[in-house]
Amino acid sequence: MRKVDISRLSQDECWSIQINGTQFCKNCKWTGISACAGQNIRKTGYNSLGYHIGEYGLIDEKELEVHSEKR
Repeated sequence: MRKVDISRLSQDECWSIQINGTQFCKNCKWTGISACAGQNIRKTGYNSLGYHIGEYGLIDEKELEVHSEKR
């Protein structure tokens, strides 16, 4: 099970996209309308706090560094 540090989640943006990633938007009824609170995340790939949001949610930059060093 994945753990999410909620201090890295923007309070004023869509939590579903921040936790579940951009793939969540495929089935979201708010995507494409003004009520969507994840539009900026989808455009930039980052939440308003500057944390990277990928296809499967919040990306831990430290984990990425560890995995790339092992290669």
